[in-house]
Formats: sequence, C-alpha cells, structure tokens
Amino acid sequence: MLPVLIRPGRLGDVVLLGAVTGSLPCVVATEDRYAPLAARLKGVERVIPLASVRDEPGLLVDLQGSLRTRWLCRGRAHRTIHKRGLRRRLWLRTGWPDPPRPDVPHVYAEAAGVPVAPLPWIEVPDRPRTALGIAPGAAFAPKRWRPDHFSALGRQWDGPVTVFGGPGEEGLVRFVSAGIPGSRRVIEAGFTETIDALASVAVMVAGDTGLMHLAGATGARVVALFGPTHPSDGFFVYPGTALGRTLPCRPCALHRVDRCRVGHHGCMAHPVDDVLAAVRASGRSPARG
Repeated sequence: MLPVLIRPGRLGDVVLLGAVTGSLPCVVATEDRYAPLAARLKGVERVIPLASVRDEPGLLVDLQGSLRTRWLCRGRAHRTIHKRGLRRRLWLRTGWPDPPRPDVPHVYAEAAGVPVAPLPWIEVPDRPRTALGIAPGAAFAPKRWRPDHFSALGRQWDGPVTVFGGPGEEGLVRFVSAGIPGSRRVIEAGFTETIDALASVAVMVAGDTGLMHLAGATGARVVALFGPTHPSDGFFVYPGTALGRTLPCRPCALHRVDRCRVGHHGCMAHPVDDVLAAVRASGRSPARG
C-alpha cells in the first residue's frame, strides 16, 4: 500500500510536495484544482480528492496539520507535520530565532520519514533555457512589485521573455507584456501550457508566489522578490537569489497580507538595477547593458 500525502492549500504548498514525492512513491490527496499539477510531481502514482482520504488504505501523512486534515486522519495510522507555530510567531514579532524552523522541504520530509528529493521535482521537455520568465501577479497585493518595473527589467533581457499569469491577472500580464517588445504571454487557469513554457525559462523573476515555486520545481533559476514575507521562513528553496529590503516593519506576515500597515509599501521597492544584477548573477543567458 502506498502512503497518502495530504496537502490542501495554495499552488506553492502543492509544488513543495515534490520534496517528498521524489523520495517516496505515493498517493496525493489535495484540492481538485491542483490535482493535475500534483499528478506531474515525480513519484506520484495517483491523486485523490480530500473527501476520499478515509477510504484510501495506507499510512496517512498529514502535511497541513490543520483541524480539517487532523479530522481526516482520526482513528488512522498517520504522521503529521510539526508546524513550529509558536517559534514562527515569535520570530515574526521579535526577529528571533532566525531561522524559525527548517525549510519547508525538510519539514515535509521529517513528517514523511524520507530524505528531501533533489530538484527538479517536475519533468519538462528538454529545451534550451534562453527565456526570462516574469510573473508579476500575486494573490495578495502587498506582495506585488510594480508592473512598470517588470517591463523595464524585461527590456534588458537579451533573448525571449515570457510573462506568466493566472485567472484574474489577464490585465496585469498584458500591461507588463506590452512594455516588452516581442514578449510572449501565458495566462491559464490550469498548468499544462505554463509548465510547457517553463521548460524554456532560464530565470524566473517573481514575488513570493505559487508561480515562483512552480518555476523552481521545473528547473529554472529564480530571482524572488520578497516583501511582507521573508525567505528565512523556509519557503525559498530553489537555485537563485532571494531579494529583500531591511526595514523595521519587515516581515509583517507569514503568508497572507491584505495591506501595508505602515502605508509606504517600502518592502517591495526593489530597484530595477538590483533585480537586474541578480538576474545577471544567475549564470544563465546575459541581460543587455
């Protein structure tokens, strides 16, 4: 019987399952919208709905640790994640301890009892990686870099540029793409076209978003623009660079953040030149200038 990994959540949460699935052939239980993505992770034999967990034989591995998922595991042999919630909240308020926990792949692997699987976690077609990927959106507005900055960055890339987005981000993607002559747009509700396009991406520039995780899981290098959240919380685990600005108010959130509490949104004021330097340092195709 295969173990069952339980992980509802957002795109990045499901992508990070690859840290376990590559070391542990398994069944994954997740939300329907992420089932096609979970099926692409190395080592995943089947994907089932969360409602079917009780009928699935095998050890349950709860990688969410919420009341909902603990209820799904009731009365069954299971392992669960150690969320270290008090340490993380203390770190958010005081800056101590740093880091507040191991990175997420090691947290998942600890719960599953396996070593962390090496990247990439998703197989893509073997193509030359010559494109710059840009993901200007984010589920929460304070995590977004300025759209015109993304466009200015894209104009400096000496090669193809692909601008990625999901549902509801059509206008943002078109705005950024319009400022980069010859750029390609990939906007979809699913993941098929997105994963295919990521096979050609050398470097992805994105905020703390699901598309940042997806790019890293497919083998692209990542320049991640952190603002309200912080890479020390264990979510940035990919080859590349995590950029963040040192401010007394940062970080102000572990995940969700609806507004800047101090009003200046300075944590996402990354200069274009700094981001360009990080892209150049990625060791992939050069940028202009």
